[in-house]
Amino acid sequence: MTEPTETTPASVAQISAMKALRAALLAQHKVLIDYDRAQYEGVFGPVPSGRFVQLLTEDPWFRWLDPLSRLIVALDEWQEQAPPSAEAGIGLADEAAKLFRRTDKAFGERYLLALQKAPDAVLGQSQVMAALRAVPQSPATDA
Repeated sequence: MTEPTETTPASVAQISAMKALRAALLAQHKVLIDYDRAQYEGVFGPVPSGRFVQLLTEDPWFRWLDPLSRLIVALDEWQEQAPPSAEAGIGLADEAAKLFRRTDKAFGERYLLALQKAPDAVLGQSQVMAALRAVPQSPATDA
């Protein structure tokens, strides 16, 4: 049996900053879904809303969005903890930074394309980056 580890509760400021990050990520997620849907429909024709939800969760076309979707869910779960852990929040912020600084290759390639073709994605990128600057993250390493 292992001993429970001590965790530092997140500060009010960290929780607030993480909520702002989640809001920015969620808004960008919607922009990216709308962009990718337009691209998909340009190739395959119009898709009814009910069918689109199924495609979004099952079609390989949309798999590149999975890391962002999972991150938003993880942020929701983090916020539901009583109290949220400061360390876990830093880990989630690090994950968001990795995605949006395009160091995650699978996500980054498609994301860069969206940034080049969807003006709303560029605005969303600036909002995500502003939110990232406000949240605690791990110190940068010279790797």
